[in-house]
Amino acid sequence: MTDSSNSDKLPLFVFGTLRRGHCNHHYLHGFYDRVIPAWLLDYQRLHELMIAQQPGGAVDGELFFLTDDIYETTMAGCDELEEIPPGQLIGHEYQRKRVTIETAEGLIEAWAYVQPED
Repeated sequence: MTDSSNSDKLPLFVFGTLRRGHCNHHYLHGFYDRVIPAWLLDYQRLHELMIAQQPGGAVDGELFFLTDDIYETTMAGCDELEEIPPGQLIGHEYQRKRVTIETAEGLIEAWAYVQPED
């Protein structure tokens, strides 16, 4: 599945190993301008590394505003980590999905890696 929104430069919501202080943060370290606490509503954790839609749920995480001039390279590295083929939004275990994130600054459109929908 290809999607023209694949090229949208949205911030990235992370909830697992890409967060600061976690084992895969090196995929983002130095490649963002700022990060803020955030919540993805109507999702829940299936386990530590997977979230799926669930009305009434909420997943806490961090919202990264990626550096514009290396945005595509940074996202390509994250897609590779999540085993999403180049030019695609759905991989074996994850889907990169456009979602609405809640923050202290208001609602923000972002990318998140979630369980693929049927």
